[in-house]
Amino acid sequence: MTTAQKSTLLLVDDSPTSLKVLYKYFNQFDYEIFAAKSGEKALEVLTQIKPDIILLDVMMPGIDGFETCHRIKENEEMREIPIIFMTALSDTKNKVKGFELGAVDYLTKPLQKEEVLARVNTHLMIHNQHKKLASQKEELRELNASKDRLLLNIFPSKIVEDLKKSGKTEPQNFEKVSVLFSDFVGFTEISSSLDPKVVIEELSDIFTHFDEIMDKNNCERIKTIGDAYLAVSGMPNPNQNHAKSVINAALEIIDYLNVRNQTTEIKWQPRIGVHSGKVVGGIVGIKKYIYDVFGDTINTASRMESYSESMKINVSDATYQLVKDEFEFFERETLFVKGKGRMKMYFVNE
Repeated sequence: MTTAQKSTLLLVDDSPTSLKVLYKYFNQFDYEIFAAKSGEKALEVLTQIKPDIILLDVMMPGIDGFETCHRIKENEEMREIPIIFMTALSDTKNKVKGFELGAVDYLTKPLQKEEVLARVNTHLMIHNQHKKLASQKEELRELNASKDRLLLNIFPSKIVEDLKKSGKTEPQNFEKVSVLFSDFVGFTEISSSLDPKVVIEELSDIFTHFDEIMDKNNCERIKTIGDAYLAVSGMPNPNQNHAKSVINAALEIIDYLNVRNQTTEIKWQPRIGVHSGKVVGGIVGIKKYIYDVFGDTINTASRMESYSESMKINVSDATYQLVKDEFEFFERETLFVKGKGRMKMYFVNE
């Protein structure tokens, strides 16, 4: 047998003559051969090597072949090694016992060299195919895991689950949702004075922290557009405390940037708006998918952000009514909002 890499063979037999004959025979076919004169010795050898196949005598003093096989198969790292029994016992009961213990084949003594070689080669080929399939299965598992991670970077986890189950997800109406909009005061002026690479690095770092804050508070980042950051709570997974979750997240954003601004040259000051209401969510596009949200609630949340101020959280009356007992608020003057008329608004007191 000629292979790029030698196959490793462990011979286990209490007969020195049998071991010598088998060793000499297999050696001419370029195997790497190890030998053991007892079951105990075989188990000791197996702590040092992992053979590709084992030829195991059944009738041995001390630990016999059956018990040796049983102990090998109990070892998770060794149980996949094919074991071929060698025995003078030809009754069906012993053969069945061997197969039940995990052996792949039997060789009846006196051994016929050509038959031994043929069976060893056959089971080595099967074993190697199993290893190849296992390797391919692991590669496929890693590929699927990588795909899942990519999908989770694009879509909410609930949407990913739907896509994996049915290959599609239907648009949904969500009745109880709070929406957070944030952007940075003076972003255009600040960014125009910086190298584009620096701007991207800054936004990437800040939005990564924003994402962590959202995860912590049971919120879901939907998208970013330039310096604008849009997140929700209450969809696609329901959250009865959606308004509280969003405001807690907004407060953490303010705290995070207050700390960050103390140690960085560039000072970013967010302006945050929050509104609560009904939202439609679904996947948009055919080639470049995006999970997006729609509805008057989104537009109103955007208006709340526009009417907010530096390092402040501006909430609508709809949101205020949901959490007025959870936080302290400063009631602002009623303001005229384009397309909405006059609206009540409140700043969240930190």
